[in-house]
Amino acid sequence: MKRNSIFVLVLSLALCFSSFAQTTAQKETAKKSRETSLPTATVAPKSVIKGEDIEANIAEALTLIQDNHVNGKKLDYNELFKSSIDGMLHTLDPHSNYFDAKEFEAFRTEQRSEYFGIGATIGDLKEGDSNVTFIRATFDGSPAFRAGLRYGDKIVEVNGTPMRGKAFYDVRNFLRGERGTTAKVKVQSLATGEFKTVDITRDAVPQPSIPEIYMIRPGIGYIAMTGGFNQTTAAEFRDAMRSLKAQGMQQLILDLRGNGGGLVREAYQVANAFLNSGQVIFTQKGRIEDSERTFAAQNPNPDKTPLVLLVNRGTASASEILSGALQDHDRALIVGEPTFGKGLVQNPF
Repeated sequence: MKRNSIFVLVLSLALCFSSFAQTTAQKETAKKSRETSLPTATVAPKSVIKGEDIEANIAEALTLIQDNHVNGKKLDYNELFKSSIDGMLHTLDPHSNYFDAKEFEAFRTEQRSEYFGIGATIGDLKEGDSNVTFIRATFDGSPAFRAGLRYGDKIVEVNGTPMRGKAFYDVRNFLRGERGTTAKVKVQSLATGEFKTVDITRDAVPQPSIPEIYMIRPGIGYIAMTGGFNQTTAAEFRDAMRSLKAQGMQQLILDLRGNGGGLVREAYQVANAFLNSGQVIFTQKGRIEDSERTFAAQNPNPDKTPLVLLVNRGTASASEILSGALQDHDRALIVGEPTFGKGLVQNPF
């Protein structure tokens, strides 16, 4: 059975680093390990899998379902095919995933520093027996802000489609779209209970990794690195440090609570800012023999600012690389609760 859809597999490699949720990683590495500044994908050995046999088996299974299942004529076979791959990958580990073309584009959007939409953050809550989605905040100057949407407004419809009962991410996808297109959004005001419908032209919306930077009190700076690690994280961090130092910062609180990870290279760059050359940031092991590699700091003049990291159970993946490396080398005081414990780095194929 030939498939025309584009898809991407995101597979996991073992990653060693310390965090509150796991033991400290071994700092000694194999002789064949090599040190470098950024992770690169390894080459897998020649495949021993016969693709034509697998394809034939899947085709036979789908034909039997179509001919014999009570709903065989009504099933969405694209979705069934996708679910079968998801099931296969989830037997490997909880984090390997299959993306079709639409999902892969959404994945890439999450890693960019901006997207096209209305410029609002949304949340959902239970109301009766179903979910409702509401506006949590609008960005200053964004299309949503200019249209008058405010905190607490319930999103009733988008382009005539009712949103009640829809999952949070489905509502988000309705609100996003191509730049210059229009979203007709019907909301119910939290303040008055009145309904209104507004036409909002989608535009570029910034998606920063660091939404907040300020001085808590004289000498103590605060950086909220809560937006994940995307393509601009390291640059945002450098700008934030310059800004706070210009305001007299002598100590720093770096907030990683709720940061679910992202691009490993960006987490590496942040850790590299605080560690001496040669200090190990993380060690990566793949399936290939002798493929263990160490990624160490390459900074002859690291920043010496005293540092506290805030973490919680939502601190995961690349965030744990950062916090684990700084903890291992006694470079930061870690404050909070056990982190998520995702000791894996993933590559798309």
